[in-house]
Amino acid sequence: MKIKDNRVRYFIYAAFFMLFVYLGYKVPYCLDEWKWGLPQRVELMKRGFSGYNGRYLGNILALLITRSEVAKTLVISVCMVLIVWLMEMSVRRKTFSEKDKSDPILLLSLILLLLAVPASLYGQSYGWPAAFVNYEVPVPLFLVYFIWTDELYRNKVEKYSWFQTLAVIPLGICVQLFSENITIIVVAYAVWMMIYTGVRYRKIYLIEVNYLWSAILGAVVMFSNSAYSSAAVHNGKTYKSIDMSAGVLLQRFVVRIWTNLVLNNWVLTVILAVLLTALILKKRKQSFAAAEMLVVFWGYSVYSIFHRICPEWTFDGNQAVDRGIMALLSMLFFINVLLCIWMFTEKEERISICITYLGSLAFAAPLIAADPIGPRCFYISYVFEVLTTAKILQYFLKNRGEIQVFYPALILAVTVCISAVFYVRIFMIIGKYSDYRAELIEEAVEQNAEELTLPVMPFSDYTGYTEPIDEIWNEKFKEFYHIPENMTVRFE
Repeated sequence: MKIKDNRVRYFIYAAFFMLFVYLGYKVPYCLDEWKWGLPQRVELMKRGFSGYNGRYLGNILALLITRSEVAKTLVISVCMVLIVWLMEMSVRRKTFSEKDKSDPILLLSLILLLLAVPASLYGQSYGWPAAFVNYEVPVPLFLVYFIWTDELYRNKVEKYSWFQTLAVIPLGICVQLFSENITIIVVAYAVWMMIYTGVRYRKIYLIEVNYLWSAILGAVVMFSNSAYSSAAVHNGKTYKSIDMSAGVLLQRFVVRIWTNLVLNNWVLTVILAVLLTALILKKRKQSFAAAEMLVVFWGYSVYSIFHRICPEWTFDGNQAVDRGIMALLSMLFFINVLLCIWMFTEKEERISICITYLGSLAFAAPLIAADPIGPRCFYISYVFEVLTTAKILQYFLKNRGEIQVFYPALILAVTVCISAVFYVRIFMIIGKYSDYRAELIEEAVEQNAEELTLPVMPFSDYTGYTEPIDEIWNEKFKEFYHIPENMTVRFE
Protein backbone atom coordinates (compact mmCIF):
# COMPACT_ATOMS: atom_id res chain seq x y z
CA MET A 1 0.00 0.00 0.00
CA LYS A 2 1.58 3.26 -1.16
CA ILE A 3 0.64 6.88 -1.06
CA LYS A 4 0.83 7.48 -4.82
CA ASP A 5 0.58 11.21 -4.33
CA ASN A 6 -0.02 13.57 -1.44
CA ARG A 7 -3.82 13.53 -1.61
CA VAL A 8 -4.10 10.69 0.91
CA ARG A 9 -1.62 12.45 3.20
CA TYR A 10 -3.60 15.68 2.94
CA PHE A 11 -6.77 13.79 3.83
CA ILE A 12 -5.14 12.20 6.91
CA TYR A 13 -3.85 15.58 8.10
CA ALA A 14 -7.23 17.23 7.48
CA ALA A 15 -9.02 14.50 9.46
CA PHE A 16 -6.50 14.82 12.32
CA PHE A 17 -6.94 18.60 12.31
CA MET A 18 -10.74 18.32 12.44
CA LEU A 19 -10.51 15.82 15.29
CA PHE A 20 -8.57 18.29 17.42
CA VAL A 21 -10.80 21.16 16.34
CA TYR A 22 -13.66 19.22 17.89
CA LEU A 23 -11.71 18.11 20.98
CA GLY A 24 -10.27 21.60 21.47
CA TYR A 25 -13.70 23.20 21.22
CA LYS A 26 -15.32 20.74 23.62
CA VAL A 27 -12.59 20.69 26.28
CA PRO A 28 -13.90 22.71 29.25
CA TYR A 29 -12.06 25.53 30.95
CA CYS A 30 -10.30 24.19 34.02
CA LEU A 31 -8.52 25.33 37.16
CA ASP A 32 -5.87 27.62 35.67
CA GLU A 33 -8.22 29.08 33.06
CA TRP A 34 -10.46 30.44 35.84
CA LYS A 35 -7.44 32.31 37.16
CA TRP A 36 -6.45 33.62 33.73
CA GLY A 37 -9.99 34.80 33.09
CA LEU A 38 -9.73 37.32 35.93
CA PRO A 39 -9.22 41.01 35.06
CA GLN A 40 -6.27 41.05 37.47
CA ARG A 41 -4.33 38.87 35.04
CA VAL A 42 -4.49 41.58 32.41
CA GLU A 43 -2.97 43.96 34.93
CA LEU A 44 -0.32 41.35 35.68
CA MET A 45 0.53 41.23 31.97
CA LYS A 46 0.86 45.02 31.90
CA ARG A 47 3.44 44.70 34.69
CA GLY A 48 5.37 42.16 32.61
CA PHE A 49 4.30 39.23 34.84
CA SER A 50 6.80 40.46 37.40
CA GLY A 51 7.07 38.09 40.36
CA TYR A 52 4.80 35.53 38.70
CA ASN A 53 6.96 33.55 36.24
CA GLY A 54 9.01 33.98 33.07
CA ARG A 55 6.65 32.05 30.80
CA TYR A 56 5.83 35.24 28.96
CA LEU A 57 4.51 33.79 25.69
CA GLY A 58 2.69 30.99 27.51
CA ASN A 59 1.03 33.51 29.82
CA ILE A 60 -0.09 35.68 26.90
CA LEU A 61 -1.56 32.64 25.12
CA ALA A 62 -3.31 31.62 28.36
CA LEU A 63 -4.95 35.03 28.52
CA LEU A 64 -5.96 34.75 24.87
CA ILE A 65 -7.56 31.29 25.04
CA THR A 66 -9.62 32.17 28.14
CA ARG A 67 -11.19 35.09 26.28
CA SER A 68 -11.93 33.33 23.00
CA GLU A 69 -13.26 29.84 22.31
CA VAL A 70 -12.04 30.21 18.72
CA ALA A 71 -8.51 30.99 19.89
CA LYS A 72 -8.53 28.00 22.26
CA THR A 73 -9.68 25.68 19.48
CA LEU A 74 -7.19 26.97 16.90
CA VAL A 75 -4.19 26.95 19.24
CA ILE A 76 -4.80 23.30 20.17
CA SER A 77 -5.64 22.01 16.68
CA VAL A 78 -2.96 23.92 14.73
CA CYS A 79 -0.25 23.00 17.26
CA MET A 80 -1.12 19.30 17.09
CA VAL A 81 -1.01 19.27 13.29
CA LEU A 82 2.36 21.03 13.37
CA ILE A 83 3.76 18.47 15.82
CA VAL A 84 2.69 15.52 13.65
CA TRP A 85 3.85 17.21 10.44
CA LEU A 86 7.29 18.06 11.84
CA MET A 87 7.71 14.58 13.30
CA GLU A 88 6.86 13.01 9.95
CA MET A 89 9.27 15.31 8.16
CA SER A 90 11.98 14.39 10.65
CA VAL A 91 11.49 10.66 10.12
CA ARG A 92 10.95 10.75 6.36
CA ARG A 93 13.84 13.20 5.89
CA LYS A 94 11.96 14.74 2.97
CA THR A 95 9.92 17.87 2.36
CA PHE A 96 6.15 17.82 2.64
CA SER A 97 5.58 18.40 -1.08
CA GLU A 98 7.73 15.51 -2.37
CA LYS A 99 5.87 12.67 -4.08
CA ASP A 100 7.98 9.77 -2.83
CA LYS A 101 5.18 7.17 -2.69
CA SER A 102 5.82 6.64 1.01
CA ASP A 103 3.79 4.26 3.15
CA PRO A 104 0.85 5.67 5.13
CA ILE A 105 1.85 3.38 7.99
CA LEU A 106 4.38 5.94 9.28
CA LEU A 107 1.97 8.88 9.46
CA LEU A 108 -0.79 6.72 10.96
CA SER A 109 1.65 5.39 13.57
CA LEU A 110 2.60 8.89 14.67
CA ILE A 111 -1.04 9.90 15.02
CA LEU A 112 -1.95 6.73 16.91
CA LEU A 113 0.90 7.11 19.40
CA LEU A 114 0.04 10.75 20.05
CA LEU A 115 -3.55 9.70 20.71
CA ALA A 116 -2.44 6.79 22.91
CA VAL A 117 -1.02 8.99 25.67
CA PRO A 118 -1.83 7.84 29.22
CA ALA A 119 -5.06 9.29 30.62
CA SER A 120 -3.08 11.27 33.21
CA LEU A 121 -1.01 12.91 30.47
CA TYR A 122 -4.06 13.51 28.28
CA GLY A 123 -5.86 15.25 31.13
CA GLN A 124 -2.92 17.57 31.79
CA SER A 125 -2.12 18.31 28.14
CA TYR A 126 -4.89 18.05 25.52
CA GLY A 127 -7.56 18.30 28.21
CA TRP A 128 -6.14 21.33 30.08
CA PRO A 129 -5.84 24.40 27.80
CA ALA A 130 -3.65 26.49 30.12
CA ALA A 131 -1.22 23.57 30.46
CA PHE A 132 -1.33 22.99 26.70
CA VAL A 133 -0.05 26.46 25.84
CA ASN A 134 2.95 26.05 28.16
CA TYR A 135 3.98 22.46 27.45
CA GLU A 136 2.75 21.64 23.92
CA VAL A 137 3.15 24.90 22.00
CA PRO A 138 6.98 25.04 22.46
CA VAL A 139 7.35 21.49 21.10
CA PRO A 140 7.01 22.38 17.37
CA LEU A 141 9.23 25.44 17.93
CA PHE A 142 12.08 23.19 19.08
CA LEU A 143 11.37 20.42 16.56
CA VAL A 144 12.16 22.80 13.69
CA TYR A 145 15.79 23.24 14.83
CA PHE A 146 16.07 19.58 15.81
CA ILE A 147 15.00 18.52 12.30
CA TRP A 148 17.34 20.96 10.56
CA THR A 149 20.34 19.69 12.53
CA ASP A 150 19.36 16.00 12.70
CA GLU A 151 21.14 15.22 9.41
CA LEU A 152 24.44 16.22 11.04
CA TYR A 153 24.33 12.95 13.00
CA ARG A 154 24.59 11.09 9.69
CA ASN A 155 26.55 13.30 7.31
CA LYS A 156 28.21 16.68 7.12
CA VAL A 157 25.78 19.27 5.77
CA GLU A 158 27.47 21.39 3.16
CA LYS A 159 25.35 24.48 3.54
CA TYR A 160 22.31 25.82 5.37
CA SER A 161 20.15 28.41 3.63
CA TRP A 162 20.05 32.00 4.81
CA PHE A 163 16.40 31.49 5.69
CA GLN A 164 17.28 28.64 8.07
CA THR A 165 20.23 30.52 9.53
CA LEU A 166 18.12 33.59 10.33
CA ALA A 167 14.87 31.81 11.21
CA VAL A 168 16.47 30.06 14.20
CA ILE A 169 16.91 33.42 15.94
CA PRO A 170 13.21 34.10 16.64
CA LEU A 171 12.64 30.37 17.13
CA GLY A 172 15.45 30.20 19.70
CA ILE A 173 14.08 33.13 21.66
CA CYS A 174 10.38 32.18 21.52
CA VAL A 175 10.81 28.53 22.52
CA GLN A 176 12.44 29.69 25.78
CA LEU A 177 9.40 31.56 27.07
CA PHE A 178 7.02 28.70 27.88
CA SER A 179 8.32 26.18 30.44
CA GLU A 180 11.49 26.03 32.50
CA ASN A 181 12.66 22.47 31.80
CA ILE A 182 12.43 23.06 28.04
CA THR A 183 14.31 26.34 28.40
CA ILE A 184 17.23 24.67 30.18
CA ILE A 185 17.56 21.75 27.78
CA VAL A 186 17.24 23.89 24.65
CA VAL A 187 20.34 25.81 25.76
CA ALA A 188 22.11 22.53 26.58
CA TYR A 189 21.22 21.09 23.17
CA ALA A 190 22.46 24.21 21.39
CA VAL A 191 25.81 23.85 23.19
CA TRP A 192 25.91 20.11 22.43
CA MET A 193 25.42 20.62 18.70
CA MET A 194 28.33 23.04 18.52
CA ILE A 195 30.58 20.62 20.42
CA TYR A 196 29.44 17.66 18.29
CA THR A 197 30.02 19.26 14.90
CA GLY A 198 33.21 20.92 16.12
CA VAL A 199 34.68 17.56 17.18
CA ARG A 200 33.32 15.40 14.34
CA TYR A 201 33.56 17.74 11.37
CA ARG A 202 35.96 20.40 12.68
CA LYS A 203 33.28 22.92 11.76
CA ILE A 204 30.75 25.09 13.58
CA TYR A 205 27.81 26.27 11.50
CA LEU A 206 26.42 29.80 11.68
CA ILE A 207 22.95 28.34 12.27
CA GLU A 208 24.30 26.74 15.48
CA VAL A 209 25.85 30.00 16.65
CA ASN A 210 22.63 31.92 16.00
CA TYR A 211 20.53 29.33 17.80
CA LEU A 212 22.86 29.26 20.80
CA TRP A 213 22.93 33.00 21.44
CA SER A 214 19.19 33.37 20.82
CA ALA A 215 18.44 30.45 23.17
CA ILE A 216 20.66 31.98 25.86
CA LEU A 217 18.97 35.35 25.38
CA GLY A 218 15.55 33.74 25.76
CA ALA A 219 16.68 31.88 28.88
CA VAL A 220 18.02 35.09 30.43
CA VAL A 221 14.72 36.83 29.71
CA MET A 222 12.80 34.00 31.37
CA PHE A 223 14.93 33.48 34.47
CA SER A 224 15.44 37.19 35.11
CA ASN A 225 11.88 37.18 36.46
CA SER A 226 12.02 37.59 40.24
CA ALA A 227 9.69 34.62 40.76
CA TYR A 228 12.60 32.18 40.38
CA SER A 229 14.88 33.79 42.92
CA SER A 230 11.92 33.89 45.29
CA ALA A 231 11.19 30.17 44.69
CA ALA A 232 14.82 29.28 45.41
CA VAL A 233 15.00 31.39 48.59
CA HIS A 234 11.69 30.21 50.08
CA ASN A 235 12.56 26.57 49.27
CA GLY A 236 9.19 24.87 49.62
CA LYS A 237 7.44 27.60 51.63
CA THR A 238 5.63 28.97 48.59
CA TYR A 239 3.49 27.32 45.88
CA LYS A 240 6.46 27.10 43.51
CA SER A 241 9.82 26.13 44.94
CA ILE A 242 13.29 24.99 43.89
CA ASP A 243 15.11 22.52 46.14
CA MET A 244 18.58 21.20 45.22
CA SER A 245 19.27 19.14 48.36
CA ALA A 246 20.55 15.63 47.59
CA GLY A 247 17.81 13.77 49.48
CA VAL A 248 14.99 15.66 47.78
CA LEU A 249 16.56 15.29 44.33
CA LEU A 250 16.97 11.53 44.81
CA GLN A 251 13.40 11.13 45.99
CA ARG A 252 12.00 13.07 43.04
CA PHE A 253 14.25 11.18 40.63
CA VAL A 254 12.89 7.85 41.86
CA VAL A 255 9.25 8.80 42.41
CA ARG A 256 8.51 11.26 39.61
CA ILE A 257 10.81 10.86 36.67
CA TRP A 258 10.63 7.19 35.77
CA THR A 259 6.94 6.70 36.41
CA ASN A 260 5.97 9.52 34.04
CA LEU A 261 8.83 8.98 31.60
CA VAL A 262 8.45 5.23 31.02
CA LEU A 263 6.12 3.22 33.26
CA ASN A 264 2.86 5.04 32.52
CA ASN A 265 3.42 4.88 28.75
CA TRP A 266 2.46 1.21 28.48
CA VAL A 267 1.12 1.37 24.90
CA LEU A 268 4.31 3.02 23.66
CA THR A 269 6.40 0.56 25.69
CA VAL A 270 4.74 -2.49 24.11
CA ILE A 271 5.06 -1.10 20.56
CA LEU A 272 8.70 -0.20 21.19
CA ALA A 273 9.32 -3.73 22.53
CA VAL A 274 7.80 -5.24 19.36
CA LEU A 275 10.01 -3.12 17.09
CA LEU A 276 13.17 -3.79 19.09
CA THR A 277 12.41 -7.51 19.14
CA ALA A 278 12.12 -7.40 15.34
CA LEU A 279 15.47 -5.61 15.22
CA ILE A 280 17.11 -8.37 17.22
CA LEU A 281 15.49 -11.23 15.30
CA LYS A 282 16.42 -9.64 11.98
CA LYS A 283 20.11 -10.20 12.79
CA ARG A 284 19.46 -13.94 13.26
CA LYS A 285 22.33 -14.18 15.69
CA GLN A 286 21.97 -15.71 19.15
CA SER A 287 23.86 -14.03 21.99
CA PHE A 288 23.57 -13.44 25.71
CA ALA A 289 23.07 -9.69 25.14
CA ALA A 290 20.18 -10.31 22.75
CA ALA A 291 18.55 -12.78 25.15
CA GLU A 292 18.92 -10.34 28.06
CA MET A 293 17.34 -7.54 26.03
CA LEU A 294 14.35 -9.68 25.05
CA VAL A 295 13.80 -10.65 28.69
CA VAL A 296 13.94 -7.00 29.77
CA PHE A 297 11.72 -5.70 26.94
CA TRP A 298 8.94 -8.24 27.39
CA GLY A 299 9.23 -8.56 31.14
CA TYR A 300 8.87 -4.81 31.53
CA SER A 301 6.09 -4.61 28.92
CA VAL A 302 4.03 -7.21 30.80
CA TYR A 303 4.71 -5.40 34.09
CA SER A 304 3.68 -2.01 32.66
CA ILE A 305 0.37 -3.49 31.45
CA PHE A 306 -0.18 -5.20 34.80
CA HIS A 307 0.64 -1.95 36.61
CA ARG A 308 -1.97 -0.17 34.49
CA ILE A 309 -4.63 -2.80 35.29
CA CYS A 310 -3.74 -3.25 38.94
CA PRO A 311 -1.84 -0.16 40.18
CA GLU A 312 -2.34 -1.06 43.85
CA TRP A 313 -0.12 -4.18 43.50
CA THR A 314 3.32 -3.71 45.06
CA PHE A 315 6.63 -5.55 45.22
CA ASP A 316 7.06 -4.81 48.91
CA GLY A 317 5.01 -3.42 51.77
CA ASN A 318 7.53 -0.60 52.15
CA GLN A 319 6.56 2.21 49.80
CA ALA A 320 10.12 3.53 49.41
CA VAL A 321 11.43 0.07 48.48
CA ASP A 322 8.58 -0.47 46.03
CA ARG A 323 9.17 2.83 44.28
CA GLY A 324 12.88 2.13 44.14
CA ILE A 325 12.28 -1.21 42.41
CA MET A 326 9.89 0.42 39.91
CA ALA A 327 12.50 3.08 39.11
CA LEU A 328 15.27 0.48 38.68
CA LEU A 329 13.14 -1.59 36.29
CA SER A 330 12.30 1.52 34.27
CA MET A 331 15.96 2.53 34.09
CA LEU A 332 16.90 -1.00 33.04
CA PHE A 333 14.37 -0.84 30.21
CA PHE A 334 15.58 2.60 29.12
CA ILE A 335 19.24 1.56 29.07
CA ASN A 336 18.49 -1.63 27.14
CA VAL A 337 16.55 0.34 24.52
CA LEU A 338 19.66 2.46 23.91
CA LEU A 339 21.93 -0.59 23.79
CA CYS A 340 19.64 -2.41 21.36
CA ILE A 341 19.47 0.59 19.02
CA TRP A 342 23.25 0.96 19.13
CA MET A 343 23.98 -2.72 18.55
CA PHE A 344 21.31 -3.64 15.99
CA THR A 345 20.91 -0.60 13.70
CA GLU A 346 23.19 0.67 10.98
CA LYS A 347 25.94 3.11 11.85
CA GLU A 348 24.32 5.84 9.74
CA GLU A 349 21.16 5.82 11.87
CA ARG A 350 22.20 4.75 15.36
CA ILE A 351 23.47 8.12 16.60
CA SER A 352 20.37 10.00 15.46
CA ILE A 353 17.98 7.48 17.05
CA CYS A 354 19.94 7.29 20.32
CA ILE A 355 20.15 11.09 20.63
CA THR A 356 16.40 11.31 20.04
CA TYR A 357 15.68 8.76 22.77
CA LEU A 358 18.13 10.42 25.18
CA GLY A 359 16.32 13.69 24.49
CA SER A 360 13.25 12.32 26.26
CA LEU A 361 15.29 11.84 29.45
CA ALA A 362 17.11 15.16 29.05
CA PHE A 363 13.88 17.19 28.96
CA ALA A 364 12.65 15.38 32.08
CA ALA A 365 15.88 15.76 34.08
CA PRO A 366 15.44 19.41 35.25
CA LEU A 367 12.06 18.52 36.76
CA ILE A 368 13.70 16.88 39.77
CA ALA A 369 14.65 20.32 41.11
CA ALA A 370 11.22 21.97 40.91
CA ASP A 371 7.95 21.64 42.76
CA PRO A 372 5.12 21.19 41.95
CA ILE A 373 5.22 19.26 38.66
CA GLY A 374 2.77 16.92 36.96
CA PRO A 375 2.43 14.59 33.96
CA ARG A 376 1.97 17.66 31.69
CA CYS A 377 5.65 18.49 32.16
CA PHE A 378 6.61 15.22 30.43
CA TYR A 379 4.74 15.82 27.17
CA ILE A 380 7.84 16.80 25.20
CA SER A 381 9.60 13.69 26.58
CA TYR A 382 6.71 11.59 25.29
CA VAL A 383 7.00 13.24 21.87
CA PHE A 384 10.70 12.33 21.68
CA GLU A 385 9.92 8.74 22.67
CA VAL A 386 7.31 8.60 19.90
CA LEU A 387 9.82 10.11 17.47
CA THR A 388 12.34 7.41 18.45
CA THR A 389 9.75 4.70 17.83
CA ALA A 390 8.87 6.20 14.46
CA LYS A 391 12.54 6.32 13.43
CA ILE A 392 12.92 2.63 14.24
CA LEU A 393 9.75 1.88 12.27
CA GLN A 394 11.06 3.88 9.30
CA TYR A 395 14.29 1.87 9.52
CA PHE A 396 12.22 -1.27 8.90
CA LEU A 397 10.14 0.30 6.14
CA LYS A 398 13.29 1.41 4.36
CA ASN A 399 14.88 -2.04 4.54
CA ARG A 400 11.85 -4.29 4.43
CA GLY A 401 12.55 -5.84 1.00
CA GLU A 402 9.47 -7.58 -0.40
CA ILE A 403 7.45 -7.46 2.82
CA GLN A 404 4.05 -5.85 2.18
CA VAL A 405 2.49 -3.50 4.71
CA PHE A 406 -1.04 -3.23 3.33
CA TYR A 407 -2.67 -5.13 6.19
CA PRO A 408 -0.59 -3.48 8.95
CA ALA A 409 -1.52 -0.09 7.47
CA LEU A 410 -5.19 -1.10 7.34
CA ILE A 411 -5.11 -2.26 10.96
CA LEU A 412 -3.44 1.00 11.96
CA ALA A 413 -6.05 3.07 10.11
CA VAL A 414 -8.89 1.20 11.83
CA THR A 415 -7.21 1.57 15.23
CA VAL A 416 -6.73 5.31 14.72
CA CYS A 417 -10.39 5.68 13.73
CA ILE A 418 -11.54 3.74 16.80
CA SER A 419 -9.30 5.90 19.03
CA ALA A 420 -10.73 9.03 17.46
CA VAL A 421 -14.31 7.83 18.01
CA PHE A 422 -13.40 7.01 21.62
CA TYR A 423 -12.20 10.57 22.29
CA VAL A 424 -15.04 12.19 20.34
CA ARG A 425 -17.58 10.29 22.42
CA ILE A 426 -15.85 11.22 25.69
CA PHE A 427 -15.78 14.93 24.86
CA MET A 428 -19.28 14.85 23.42
CA ILE A 429 -20.48 13.81 26.88
CA ILE A 430 -18.16 16.30 28.62
CA GLY A 431 -19.46 19.04 26.30
CA LYS A 432 -23.07 18.23 27.19
CA TYR A 433 -22.28 18.45 30.90
CA SER A 434 -20.44 21.75 30.33
CA ASP A 435 -23.44 23.18 28.45
CA TYR A 436 -25.78 21.93 31.18
CA ARG A 437 -23.64 23.65 33.80
CA ALA A 438 -23.84 26.91 31.85
CA GLU A 439 -27.65 26.62 31.71
CA LEU A 440 -27.88 25.99 35.46
CA ILE A 441 -25.60 28.94 36.22
CA GLU A 442 -27.59 31.28 33.96
CA GLU A 443 -30.89 30.14 35.48
CA ALA A 444 -29.62 30.52 39.06
CA VAL A 445 -28.24 34.03 38.39
CA GLU A 446 -31.50 35.15 36.76
CA GLN A 447 -33.54 33.87 39.70
CA ASN A 448 -31.12 35.26 42.33
CA ALA A 449 -30.91 31.81 43.88
CA GLU A 450 -29.13 31.40 47.21
CA GLU A 451 -27.70 27.99 46.29
CA LEU A 452 -26.49 26.43 43.05
CA THR A 453 -25.88 22.70 42.58
CA LEU A 454 -23.73 21.74 39.58
CA PRO A 455 -23.00 18.23 38.31
CA VAL A 456 -19.50 16.81 38.65
CA MET A 457 -17.88 16.59 35.22
CA PRO A 458 -17.52 12.99 33.94
CA PHE A 459 -14.26 11.45 32.64
CA SER A 460 -12.19 13.56 35.02
CA ASP A 461 -9.01 11.69 33.97
CA TYR A 462 -9.24 13.33 30.54
CA THR A 463 -9.52 16.95 31.68
CA GLY A 464 -7.87 19.25 34.18
CA TYR A 465 -9.57 20.12 37.46
CA THR A 466 -13.14 21.08 36.55
CA GLU A 467 -14.30 21.54 40.16
CA PRO A 468 -12.72 23.95 42.69
CA ILE A 469 -10.25 22.25 45.01
CA ASP A 470 -10.63 24.72 47.90
CA GLU A 471 -12.39 27.95 48.87
CA ILE A 472 -9.88 30.18 47.08
CA TRP A 473 -10.47 28.38 43.78
CA ASN A 474 -14.21 28.41 44.48
CA GLU A 475 -14.06 32.22 44.50
CA LYS A 476 -12.15 32.23 41.20
CA PHE A 477 -14.68 29.81 39.71
CA LYS A 478 -17.50 32.16 40.68
CA GLU A 479 -15.76 35.19 39.23
CA PHE A 480 -14.92 33.40 35.97
CA TYR A 481 -18.54 32.30 35.44
CA HIS A 482 -20.02 35.56 36.81
CA ILE A 483 -21.70 33.88 39.80
CA PRO A 484 -22.59 36.23 42.70
CA GLU A 485 -20.25 35.94 45.68
CA ASN A 486 -23.09 35.30 48.13
CA MET A 487 -24.40 32.31 46.15
CA THR A 488 -23.41 28.92 47.55
CA VAL A 489 -22.08 26.54 44.90
CA ARG A 490 -22.05 22.78 45.42
CA PHE A 491 -20.92 19.94 43.15
CA GLU A 492 -22.47 16.48 43.17
